[in-house]
Amino acid sequence: MRTTGTGTTRPAGGGTGEDGGDGGGAMAVWDLAADTRAAAQARALTRRSLRRWRVTGTADIDDIVLIVDELVTNAVVHGTGPVHLALRLEATRAGVRLTGEIGDADPRAPGVPAGPPPVLDWSEAGRGLLLVASLATEFGARPAPPGKTIWFTRDLDPLDTPALTADAPAN
Repeated sequence: MRTTGTGTTRPAGGGTGEDGGDGGGAMAVWDLAADTRAAAQARALTRRSLRRWRVTGTADIDDIVLIVDELVTNAVVHGTGPVHLALRLEATRAGVRLTGEIGDADPRAPGVPAGPPPVLDWSEAGRGLLLVASLATEFGARPAPPGKTIWFTRDLDPLDTPALTADAPAN
């Protein structure tokens, strides 16, 4: 895992909309209302897209859904405005990579996770970014006026993921 943290930049991805191909993979994009249903919607949309894209690794699917859930929840609780969710599946030299982006209209970047507490703490608050850091290949934040985008990547097990080519986008 490589965490690049907040204040980092990552190129914004292209794409054509929900489950549209971009020539080297597939992309899905949604705007969600910033309310209590957003995380549940994001989980369902993420699972549906991964299933459509034929991602079959149970650990990959569960981890990606958890990452999306945590970041959408943070956007609703700590951000403002609608929540933008984008997922992109693309071929890389090393295999297949999923990139997720969750944006909101609050420009304040999240704090960098400090690591596990020295004493076992059973509270449920304050561990979202620590979970993201442990499950993602990389993650970070970038300004996206009027707010910010939190992004993550997850390298997928090539045995559990279809081959992607520029000629056959995964839809």
